[in-house]
Amino acid sequence: MTPLRAGGLANPGGPAYNLSVSGRLDQQTNPDHVLSTSEPKASRAKVHLAAPDRLIWLVVGGIVLWGVWAFGSELMLNLRLNHEVQSLRQGNAQLAASNDQTRKQLTVAGSPAAMEEAARKAGFARPGEQVYVIVKPGGSASPAAAGGSASPGVQPGATARRGAGKRDGGVIGAIEDFWRNLWH
Repeated sequence: MTPLRAGGLANPGGPAYNLSVSGRLDQQTNPDHVLSTSEPKASRAKVHLAAPDRLIWLVVGGIVLWGVWAFGSELMLNLRLNHEVQSLRQGNAQLAASNDQTRKQLTVAGSPAAMEEAARKAGFARPGEQVYVIVKPGGSASPAAAGGSASPGVQPGATARRGAGKRDGGVIGAIEDFWRNLWH
């Protein structure tokens, strides 16, 4: 038998000492207070989620995820801005073409022939010039067109305007016009 020390414990290397620490006789272990060992402990070890090596990997993983997210968001922003630039360039090209067309129209409209044509369409004539108006035949002929004389104070355009005013005037006429133009 091994001699006991004063504390009642056997030799630290003997089987009785190992029994008091781990409870197993077949495996020789170091006591819990000894930290520098290459052998696994026989007792249950606690799993620490915040162990330094795991904490480092979590931080590195977080940094990698943040980098991927930042790169992806910058890539999406770049794609959206490139699309916007392309659409603005197309709009600029359309506006430039429209500006060229408007300039051509202004130069043509500024010519004396175009001014005379616009004045004739508005009903103007040169002094001493005889104007012939070609009228398309209609269902009812006005008295002036049939050879009779119109009433002295009424001009032919005024009667046409009054007839149009009866048709277009009022709430019912506005509703009829709205209904006719709704599907056209």
